[in-house]
Amino acid sequence: MSMAVVMSNKEVKAALKSAREAINNKEFKEVLKHCKTVLKLEKNNYNAWVFIGKAASELEQPDQSQAAYKKAVELEPDQLLAWQGLANLYENTDQWDFKDELPNVYQKLVELYARTDKNKSYDMIKKLSDIYQSDRDYLKLAKVCLQLVQLKEDEGVDKKELVQLLQNMTQFLSDGISNEEQDNETQQHLITAFEKAIILIEPVPGEEHKKLLTGYIKCLSKLPHEEGKMKEACQSMLSVYPRQTYPLEVLCSHYLKTSKLLLSYTYSLEAFYDIVE
Repeated sequence: MSMAVVMSNKEVKAALKSAREAINNKEFKEVLKHCKTVLKLEKNNYNAWVFIGKAASELEQPDQSQAAYKKAVELEPDQLLAWQGLANLYENTDQWDFKDELPNVYQKLVELYARTDKNKSYDMIKKLSDIYQSDRDYLKLAKVCLQLVQLKEDEGVDKKELVQLLQNMTQFLSDGISNEEQDNETQQHLITAFEKAIILIEPVPGEEHKKLLTGYIKCLSKLPHEEGKMKEACQSMLSVYPRQTYPLEVLCSHYLKTSKLLLSYTYSLEAFYDIVE
């Protein structure tokens, strides 16, 4: 290694150290000066761009801060600091474009924290869930809820905790079915959550199990394409809780609707043949 390179490395380290000290002392204009020194020597220095992002944010220059953090993210997409900086910037700046980008930053932090700090990963998932619930984006809400369940399963948590998470998920997503705001993919995620919870919940029979089955049947009864599963769920509930009238009510309502449709179809055919004749 040449003497010039050695001197250059020493200058970079010294400037970064000074920048870090300036941040600690809240001397943010000084931070920018030291980082400019670094970038003259190493234009792709990750830490310098992160420090610029921090300083610009504190100096109320949000666009410059965003640009610096994004440059750092380009350089080292799997390093935490720049993503954390972006999250903090977006959370504390009232700009619509920042709010739009915040979920993507949270999602990346979920993935990065999952490797090193599960609790922080869960915190990011909670923030994502709150956003998607507020926006009534049920598909993204379903996906992030299932992501949390998967992380918890990988961690080997107690069955009761998994069931509680799945029950929370079914509650959120069932609201979407009531408001007819779900696409088929979201509906399938909801059915998956119910089925996972039903398998895991204990004791059987029991009040929570009965409540879960009731919710599952109610969900399926609103999805005409899930007629087979609905009938199977009703029969399953009756076998475990023979005195429960709810599954019978659902089946009766279904058959009445089916009979009316069949009758209406028959009348239509008769009218058609009358016209033809």
